[in-house]
Amino acid sequence: MRGFTLTCIFITLFTFTSGLLYGQNHEYEVRYANHVIGNVSAHCKLNGTAKNISIQSKVDMRPLTRFNLDISCEFDNSIMIRSKVIRTGKEGDNKSIITQRDGKNYSIIHNGEKSMLNNTEIVHSVSELYFMEPHQISRIYSETLGAFLTLKTLGNGLYELNLPEGKKNVYKYEKGVLVQVEVSQPFGKAFIVRVT
Repeated sequence: MRGFTLTCIFITLFTFTSGLLYGQNHEYEVRYANHVIGNVSAHCKLNGTAKNISIQSKVDMRPLTRFNLDISCEFDNSIMIRSKVIRTGKEGDNKSIITQRDGKNYSIIHNGEKSMLNNTEIVHSVSELYFMEPHQISRIYSETLGAFLTLKTLGNGLYELNLPEGKKNVYKYEKGVLVQVEVSQPFGKAFIVRVT
C-alpha cells in the first residue's frame, strides 16, 4: 500500500511540474548558395505564466560577414518584460539593444543611446516566430531593431515580415512548426532551415 501511495504522489508531482515547466528546442542551419554558413539554436521555456526565449546564431561567411547573435526575451502573462540582443562581429562591429518594460512604456537602449517606446504592451516578438505560427498577427515587435514591423499572411503556411529599406523575410510553417526562413541580405538570399 505504501509503495502504491508513493507512486501516486510521484505521478501527481510529475504531472504538476510538467504542466508548470515546458520547453521547446529547435536547431537550424543557415545556408547560402547551397553551403552551410552557420547555425541557429532556439530555446523556449515555459514556467507557469513566465516564458523565456533564447536564440543563439553563428554565421561565418568570410570575407563578406561573420558574427554571433545572442537574443534573450522574457514574457510574463503574455506580455514582454525584457529583451536583450547582443551582436558580436569583427572588431568594432559589436552592437547591443535592450528593451525593458517601464510602467506603461518601454525603454530601449541601443548601443548606449536611450529612447522610449510609448506602447502599453508588447504581446508578440519576432523571436516567438521560432515557436508558434503567427495566425492573425499583423504587427510584431523586433527585438533586434527595437521597433514594430508588419507581418503579412501569404497563405499555405507562409508569412512575410517587412523590414526597413524594403527588405522582406519569409517564414514557412508546416503543421504549425517553423521549417524555413528566407532571409534578405545585401549579398543575396540566405535560408535558415530546421534540422531538428
